[in-house]
Amino acid sequence: MLEEIMALGFRWIELSWGINTRMAAEISKFVERGKVRISSLYNFHSASREWTNHDLLQFTSHRGDQRQQAIHLTQQTIDYAARLGASCVILLFGRVGGLHSYRRLRRLALQGKLYTKEFARAKIREILLRERHSDSLKERAIDCLLRLGDYASARGIRLGIENRKAYEAFPSERELLPLLERLGHPTFGYWHNFGCSQVKEHLTLINHREWLDRVGSWAIGSHVCDVRGLDNDNLLPFSGTIDYPGLVPFLPDSCMFVLDLKGVEGGDAVQKSVERWKGMFSSRSSQ
Repeated sequence: MLEEIMALGFRWIELSWGINTRMAAEISKFVERGKVRISSLYNFHSASREWTNHDLLQFTSHRGDQRQQAIHLTQQTIDYAARLGASCVILLFGRVGGLHSYRRLRRLALQGKLYTKEFARAKIREILLRERHSDSLKERAIDCLLRLGDYASARGIRLGIENRKAYEAFPSERELLPLLERLGHPTFGYWHNFGCSQVKEHLTLINHREWLDRVGSWAIGSHVCDVRGLDNDNLLPFSGTIDYPGLVPFLPDSCMFVLDLKGVEGGDAVQKSVERWKGMFSSRSSQ
């Protein structure tokens, strides 16, 4: 996997949440030999088989043992990030159990009902159901995060709070900015997922540009991909509907950009997309 990425000319990689202990050991050897560098990681990177179901690893869980395990594994991820020389851990928080807002709204949109009364009623219903849980989710998450801020800071690691495309996930856009402000800790920042925001715009849940205008100054990193409709995401930049020239200026020059792709065939297409990105945003870093 790493050799294939390196063959495309990349020397920085991000490790997602699927990395297990065996893979982590092999990746560490590549890093130690100076072949690659690690930009960022998702938390829960080395969860044991017992905790591979990430529905059980939630800062927002009503169960104290699950929250404690989420904290413990995130601390392990922070330690691993520090050993690898990474700068950021991106946090997965959890969601409202029993809600499937994204799936329900997406199904209606794919049926051609996006701008109908049926969709509007369904969207309002899902928003009201989600809002009932907002305060309790926020308090549980803040309790966990306050225990992680100093831990990460002491190891030189930033913690990125990422937006998610599922409306039942925490935090929502309404919760995210107040969460950052309430934490008031320099370790925490915003991690912008362009694809997730664009999907939410397609579902009329947010305006991508207005959202970045509000939160962009908090950004420490981002996931870069493109989206076509609701079925095709994690595409190469400039192959879908995301207006990168209009959106990237809302992010700080120091913001990290990480390609987040899947199912892309052919390294030439990846390289051409990267070259176009560099030509368009030459003053910005791209991992």
